[in-house]
Amino acid sequence: MTVIEIIDAFTFYGLDIIALAAATSITVQILKLTLFKKCRKKVLTFAPFVIGSLLYAGYEALINLSFKYLLDNYVNVLEHGFSVGALSTLIYVWYEQFMRDKKSVSAAEGVIATLIEGYVPSESVQEISAKIALAIEKDVTGSGAKKTAEILSAAANGEEMSENDITLLSRLIIETLAHISTD
Repeated sequence: MTVIEIIDAFTFYGLDIIALAAATSITVQILKLTLFKKCRKKVLTFAPFVIGSLLYAGYEALINLSFKYLLDNYVNVLEHGFSVGALSTLIYVWYEQFMRDKKSVSAAEGVIATLIEGYVPSESVQEISAKIALAIEKDVTGSGAKKTAEILSAAANGEEMSENDITLLSRLIIETLAHISTD
């Protein structure tokens, strides 16, 4: 069997899309941890589709040994690249839902983590949200916002957040949790 026959069999069964989608998922995760660390999540939504399209275009150029093929069949290349991005997103969702070992996070911790993300270091979001949720849960005096502000202040070390930001964020957390528990 020649290399071309192997590639044809690979392509016939769609294994090329699956392999490129897996490579895209890995590439996007590496980029999230390095270059796109401070990038907005809305922008990251498009990353698998852009990277998948680029990888598929490179794959097609390699298989056909021509960049002219990309220009002549750009619709086909973009369509398959979008498929690679969609499958990459699906692989990531499956990984997050079934494979990744996450500790059971309460609804309150999830909401708090979402609210404080971007204000505290990304590697400590879960830990800090758990501390805040525990402090609010144990609070019987009604000073949950003050305890939340103390935890946020200690986590931020005053570098990126002003005192006003900490106060407003802690009040927002308390109000959001109050509305969640009453609904």
